[in-house]
Amino acid sequence: MRTRVTSVVLLTFVWLFLWNEVTPWLVVGGVLTAMIVTTAFPFPKAPWVATVRPYYLALLLGRFVVDVVRASAEVTWIAVRPAEVPRSAVIRVDLRTNSELLMAVTGELVSLVPGSLLIELAPDTSSLYLHVLDGSTPERIDKAIANVRGQEERVVRAFAPRAERIAVCGEDS
Repeated sequence: MRTRVTSVVLLTFVWLFLWNEVTPWLVVGGVLTAMIVTTAFPFPKAPWVATVRPYYLALLLGRFVVDVVRASAEVTWIAVRPAEVPRSAVIRVDLRTNSELLMAVTGELVSLVPGSLLIELAPDTSSLYLHVLDGSTPERIDKAIANVRGQEERVVRAFAPRAERIAVCGEDS
């Protein structure tokens, strides 16, 4: 019930923001519209409890920034160097987590790093399909797979409940 009330309040604020003014009629209309939307299109129940671990979240964000800067420099070099563009590749990375939310977070973070793009997230097989800019050698493909698995481990350490962390990371960290 609390989730629905929160959704109605947030959707009402969006409604008022779109109208760019606040009047009693717009508030009533926003609440009614939000109630209709949340009734017609209910959110699915997600069987996941949020566990945020600040230390590992800081490590995740710090490494993400480093990855973005490093990859931006690599993509820039590929674009301006006089050599031809390397062969790209589509790769499949099998993840160790079974949580769709953790897979989605991992996929989004990997896709935000320049040089890789999430093509498909397959939760039934716990795998990601990525397009990587430089897939010219087996070593480059192995490096891309290792980067995704490292990102997955950082996401799991930052957000997963204890049982999932132990299953994926092999220890209680």
